[in-house]
Amino acid sequence: MSLYSRIGILTLAITLGWSCSDLTSKLNAQGLGNSPYSSLGMGEFYGDAYSDNAGMGQSGVSTSTGFQINNLNPALWVRNRFTTLDIGLIGQYKEIVSGAKKQGNAGGNLAYVALSFPISPKWALGISLKPYTFVDYENTSSRNVSGAPDINDYIKNYATSGTVTPDLPPGPGVIDAQYVVSGKGGINKASITNSFQIGKYLSVGLETSYFFGNVRKASEVSLGIPGANYVVSLNERSTYSDIAFRGGAALRIPIKKDNKLNLNLGGTYSFSTTINATQTTSFELTQSGFNVVDPDTLQNNLSGGLKIPEQFQVGASLEWPFKMIVSVDYNHQSWSNYRNFSNSNDNLKDVGRFNVGLEYLPRFSSLNYFDLVRYRIGFSHGKTPYTIGKNDVNDTNVSIGFTFPMGRGYQNFLSLALVGGQRGNTGAGMIRERYGRAVLGITLLDRWFVKQKID
Repeated sequence: MSLYSRIGILTLAITLGWSCSDLTSKLNAQGLGNSPYSSLGMGEFYGDAYSDNAGMGQSGVSTSTGFQINNLNPALWVRNRFTTLDIGLIGQYKEIVSGAKKQGNAGGNLAYVALSFPISPKWALGISLKPYTFVDYENTSSRNVSGAPDINDYIKNYATSGTVTPDLPPGPGVIDAQYVVSGKGGINKASITNSFQIGKYLSVGLETSYFFGNVRKASEVSLGIPGANYVVSLNERSTYSDIAFRGGAALRIPIKKDNKLNLNLGGTYSFSTTINATQTTSFELTQSGFNVVDPDTLQNNLSGGLKIPEQFQVGASLEWPFKMIVSVDYNHQSWSNYRNFSNSNDNLKDVGRFNVGLEYLPRFSSLNYFDLVRYRIGFSHGKTPYTIGKNDVNDTNVSIGFTFPMGRGYQNFLSLALVGGQRGNTGAGMIRERYGRAVLGITLLDRWFVKQKID
């Protein structure tokens, strides 16, 4: 890769990092489509898997080929012996069914930007940026409310001094009320990863992350009164920022000589942390789009926190280098320890999940292009933190993936992962989501910081 190409890559990475707040906030506002479950807890999680691991059922906490960055375990970044730039995009289509109601929607977002530098043969330094969670929902319902005079009293109670409150027309006895509850936004994650090789077989890593972002939630009631359209709105904006840590370790144990078969073991632990938060809540009352009373700020920059529970992941894999990898992972997170801004648990429960994946490379030394393509399949199943009534909400998906070499010398890669699954089920009060997700990744490799030698 030429000097100009290297400068271009660095410029791209620095530009994306410098503008991360603006970039991710704009993309995060799009989310991945309407999801009723994102109204609970912290919202929907993107997960830590990049495109290659996404094609293996989001498994791979114990192994890495070194061709792409494995973000599932910070200890595996040191396996990348080249300077590596990974950029990913994610898109999703979802069909939501609740009772007789059905809705289809789609969304897309930046999935990740990551850059890894091998500082020395046993030390790799990485920086990354990705959306962590997203909130994207809108629920609409309607019902009849009796008592128009009560609405008039309600307006007078909130009228400011000197404001003339118009009298409401005589009520029909029943008023049609439209309720809209919505939420938008999310939390982003910018990280610095240090990964070290200790001895011949063991590697360790530490990821230091800065979480930032905001979520806006609104509750509106529209009153269908003859001759007037009154809308009562309660708006809430929460802003988050803080630091969190995740540690990891990976062990590669040779089973056969000459590096023909390895047993890999790996694990990560995300420390429980409380993200600092501020919350502003405002009230509005409008008639046909005009304020009946001046907007009122009920609370301004109220300080609080959002407690993220600890999480651990463990995994094992069999690796035939440059041929095949079979991996199995398990992860657990104690969502019963979660606390929101109001110190509530949102009725979340502890979750566990299994991830299984296989990667196959036909022939590493072949001159046939399709022998150099890496093929993947995967399966994932587990509980989500959510419950509806007394029913758990499970999530199951299958995946396939491909990594296509590209460029001169095939030193760069284009990866595609396709994931299809179902979350929840149909039934009284239940919500079923069937989704198709695509993750597209671009990986650029080069040898940087290598001292030139003259024979």
